[in-house]
Amino acid sequence: MNLSKEDLLLEEKKLDDTVKEINAQIDEVGIKITEDGENLKEFQRLRWEIEQEMDKGERIAFVSDNDLKISILNEKTAKVRKLYKVKDNPYFASIIFDGEPIYIGINSIKKDMDYLVTDWRAPISSLFYDFELGHASYTSPGGTEEGEITRKRQYRIEKAKLKHVFDTNINIDDDLLQEVLAETSSDKMKNIVNTIQAEQNRVIRDDKSKTIVVQGIAGSGKTSVALHRIAFLLYKIDYLTSSNVLIFSPNNVFTEYISNVLPDLGEDNTLQTTYHSFASSFITEYIRVESYSSFVERYYKGVRQDNDIIKFKLSDEIIPALEKFAKYFTKAARFTGDLEHKEKKITMDELNQLLHERYDNKPLFERVDLIAEKINNRYFKGTAKDLISITSKLYKIANFSKDYKEIYRCFFDSMIFSDIYPYMYRRNENIRNINNKVINYEDATPFIYLKCLLEGYPYQVHVREVVIDEAQDYTYLQYKILSRIFKNANFTILGDVNQTVNPYYHYNNLNVLLNIFNEKSTYLELNKTYRSSPEIIEYANEILGLSHVSAIRKNINLPVIRRSLKELSHIGKDIVYLKKKYKSVAVITKSIEEARVIAEELKKKYSKVSVIDIDTEKFSKELVVAPAYGVKGLEFDSAIIINNFSSDVYLYYVAVTRSQHELIVYE
Repeated sequence: MNLSKEDLLLEEKKLDDTVKEINAQIDEVGIKITEDGENLKEFQRLRWEIEQEMDKGERIAFVSDNDLKISILNEKTAKVRKLYKVKDNPYFASIIFDGEPIYIGINSIKKDMDYLVTDWRAPISSLFYDFELGHASYTSPGGTEEGEITRKRQYRIEKAKLKHVFDTNINIDDDLLQEVLAETSSDKMKNIVNTIQAEQNRVIRDDKSKTIVVQGIAGSGKTSVALHRIAFLLYKIDYLTSSNVLIFSPNNVFTEYISNVLPDLGEDNTLQTTYHSFASSFITEYIRVESYSSFVERYYKGVRQDNDIIKFKLSDEIIPALEKFAKYFTKAARFTGDLEHKEKKITMDELNQLLHERYDNKPLFERVDLIAEKINNRYFKGTAKDLISITSKLYKIANFSKDYKEIYRCFFDSMIFSDIYPYMYRRNENIRNINNKVINYEDATPFIYLKCLLEGYPYQVHVREVVIDEAQDYTYLQYKILSRIFKNANFTILGDVNQTVNPYYHYNNLNVLLNIFNEKSTYLELNKTYRSSPEIIEYANEILGLSHVSAIRKNINLPVIRRSLKELSHIGKDIVYLKKKYKSVAVITKSIEEARVIAEELKKKYSKVSVIDIDTEKFSKELVVAPAYGVKGLEFDSAIIINNFSSDVYLYYVAVTRSQHELIVYE
């Protein structure tokens, strides 16, 4: 609904007053930063001049005072940075709640005791996302607050000028959302703070659950929701900083793609990793761990390999088998001789009593460390040199060693394995893979688990929030390991079982993960897609026989263009057609080989052709050629699919759901 001329003038004055106040605060804090910086330099100069005359206590006090001054200076600098970020666009919405106007933006702007703008993460701001006009309530620190929303208003502000403003009496799935959805995609993911939907808001603002598992269809905003949830938690939880949050991304391309969102929301980027990088930090026995993308690529290349053993290694059935083997290995462990060190002898029986009775509640190799410490502290004053020597001697008189490669090989030669493995076992091929310098992806997780069972989990104390995106790509065992390593952290897990590209492992439903994260765990679903047009979603639904997926975009009456693979020579004309209309075009194939062949042909005509493979970190979305597993999580204005996917329907579904506006398929 359009505003009256009088209302419009009032809104323009509100914006002008807010921008003036922001600029005034920037100037004021900027002067203080300059003064503090000069004072800090003088303070540090003085320290160097008189440091030699100080005693230890004075030095400690001086350093502490210096650190405090730096911390205060950093806080002021961060405040100016946030003010600069919002000065051209201070707010995006407002409501009137019980007669009080509340303007909502990325960050709060306060003048004296009044809020000119309220942070979108503040409890009262949830009213904008969760309620239509009428009775509404929100939870404040003091309890539930109830009242009436008599107006909801949305703004489009650019360079401190009001470009568009309108009232709405329904939730934010109307004009502004459709306007945002109609925009072309960019090389970086954008924040969605002005169009967060009620179902998304439930995930973002849940601060009661220790673990949230979200099943969200393609284009439902899972990743955006995860990043906005991080921003909310950083605002909500005292002493939580970006360095306490760890995001598991599917690959480096995706990490780069999402890198702007948190800074746009006024927060620093968090710690980020891939499961491959994370696993590499725990597996020191190999020079490298194969990445997930390389593992998937190996399958779709058609490499000759034992698919049965790969499937078993990734299956849930291997978990109890590894646990049983670790117990057997530990039970069979013995010291076969006496320990002699510096004329002191500890008998074999005493050592075995310590191994199997005194420390029987600890993992095997932790027991050896504890025995060495006990002997060292009791007889040799606890020196580091003695501890190293005692530990070494203990392993020399033991019938076991800390050779994890050998232990892992023994698992596959054990009766425990042969009793559970139902297929013909190609031992030579398996042992050859284990003996390689690079450990295969399918071996990495069982290897880590066996290692943890025998020496304990490397607990990560500083990580308090873990976010896992593309959750369907992780096996149950991977979650089991991560839950132990980050045992005191909260988890936000988001994925879509329909976008599984792992040919060996598939969840029917992600709610099975609640069995691992059972303390205050919540399972939620996001079944609306904001990415693709209704025509594309209808086509995608046919692939998997889905009926619950609904598209929020308005019909643009652009049916999916279906061609035959025999017409592949037409692809050049299709690219010309799409590039005239859209900023980004993706040509999506099944394999990297197909992608590279097509890319080489396109490079003869186009200067900017990006090929996404397992090594890609940065790329331009102008014209992309990539296998489907390389563009998971990404979106493009338009796409051309080369359908050689045959029975790989989930991979094909991933390919089709990358396009926002228009899709051409060679079937």
